Amino acid sequence: MRFNYEICMITDIICLQQVTGESSEVMREMIDLFLGQIEETAKELEILWKDGNWTEISRLAHKMKSSSLVMGVEPMAAGMAELEMLAKENHAEKCRELINMFHSLAGRVKTEFNSHLASL
Repeated sequence: MRFNYEICMITDIICLQQVTGESSEVMREMIDLFLGQIEETAKELEILWKDGNWTEISRLAHKMKSSSLVMGVEPMAAGMAELEMLAKENHAEKCRELINMFHSLAGRVKTEFNSHLASL
């Protein structure tokens, strides 16, 4: 059973503040880079899905998992950890569900981080 992330914030700004030493400039730069990575990952996952390239889906999920943890986005990191594992086992339907979840979370993450940026 998955946790319902629709009812709470999914970004942990405190985690990001700790990583950046509370530097607004560094936080802005990291958020911008992360949001760009999300966009790129979303596009790549769709291409890799269509190609059935499970090895690259797993590699990309691993990379996104690590970035999500650093940025304090645990729900995305958890989903990417699951996608990484399932892609290694070629579970197509479950991978598709997790890719869809990634797209949904990505929208929320963008909204929340843009709100954080506005307050810096």
